[in-house]
Amino acid sequence: MKKSILTRSISIILATSLMLGMTACGDSSNTDSSSEVSSSGSEGIKGETKTWGPYTVLVPEGWYLKGGDVFDEKDENICSVRKSDFVYFDFKSETEEVMKKQYEYNHNTYTLNQKDLEQTEIAGISWNGFEYGTDINPCFELYAAYKGKYLRVSCVGFTFNSRQAQEILSSLKIDV
Repeated sequence: MKKSILTRSISIILATSLMLGMTACGDSSNTDSSSEVSSSGSEGIKGETKTWGPYTVLVPEGWYLKGGDVFDEKDENICSVRKSDFVYFDFKSETEEVMKKQYEYNHNTYTLNQKDLEQTEIAGISWNGFEYGTDINPCFELYAAYKGKYLRVSCVGFTFNSRQAQEILSSLKIDV
């Protein structure tokens, strides 16, 4: 009996610690009312604009730009703006066929609180996509065709309408 109570207590403590840790990794800065100055001098997120392959994008302070992926670290068609493994933006240039298959797969797989987004133009690119996830771990997927390239953005840690997501997406420039 004592062992069962002790085991349950430890399980509850571990689960609570995990939840608090995940909450700390989430998008807590949405409630921050102070303004920051970006590298371009306008009010916004502090950071530096960096380039990988055809992508030029704002990398917020404390984040990093990672080129390629686990299969090919030199692949210039893929880059990530990352705060951690749980908060990031992945940018990919794919064939139309791969983009459509990936969209269908993701749309059918990531169904928790899924909501389609209205088509939105940001930085001259007309995006379609959907949001999913929880308040603790919001995510979204975007898809677009732009000057003959098929693009996909996967984001974990932010809602589509968050200030951070909008600033990073607005900073995106693609060299075609």
